[in-house]
Formats: sequence, C-alpha cells, structure tokens
Amino acid sequence: MAGSDRTVYFERPGVARVTWDGPRRSVLVEWAGAADSAEFTAILDAEVSALNEHRGARLLADCRRQGVLDASAQDRADREWLPQALAAGLKRFAVVLPTARLAAVNLEDRLGRASALEVCYFATVNEARTWLAEPFE
Repeated sequence: MAGSDRTVYFERPGVARVTWDGPRRSVLVEWAGAADSAEFTAILDAEVSALNEHRGARLLADCRRQGVLDASAQDRADREWLPQALAAGLKRFAVVLPTARLAAVNLEDRLGRASALEVCYFATVNEARTWLAEPFE
C-alpha cells in the first residue's frame, strides 16, 4: 500500500492494525483483541517506524477492544518504546480507552508517567481525532 493514504505497518487479524493516516498526518492503531508480548512489541515497533518514516508527531490508539497486556511487556514499552517514540517526533497521543476496565486502568497508569508526552483519553474515536487535529507546539 505504499504511496496510499493508509500505509499498513502491522496487521494481525484479531489483534491489531497499525497504519499511517495520511489525511490526518497521524499513526492510527486499531486494536481488535488481545496481544501476546511478541505481538505487542511488533505493534510498538510499527508505531515507531510509521512516526519515523512520516516524521509524525501524532498517534491515535483505538484501544476499545484491547485486552489486558502482560506486565513485563508493558515495562519494556515504558523503558524502550517511549524514548524511541519521542525521538521519532511523537508529541501528542490520543487514546480511546479500552472497554475492559483493568486494561484501561493499566493504560492510564502507565501513560500518566509519560510527562514528556501530551496524552489525552477519550470514549470515542471522533473525540480523539478532534483533539489530535488541534494545533500544538
């Protein structure tokens, strides 16, 4: 799909899809279910690749169908993904919260520690897109 408005960086049915949303100049992650540690790592790597390739600063994660993630994989994301994403240019992260309460609590707790990143939580994708489109420095 290179050259299209939606370049796919990761796609695993029942897990997630990571694309570059050209018209919105953002990475889009659409969760479809639970991910094991290897899949979660591949999703994070795909996000960083898309940010790097497009010099992106925005990421929208639709986590409504995301399951609870392995704690060690989340620790690795805190240690490795966050610095890589920031170095790639990520500045604004819109999160549509998981419907699974424990997954939502874990996500908010982990991202709440990311002081170098502007993060906001939403109930719908449209709300997240509206916020993500606002100008920022």
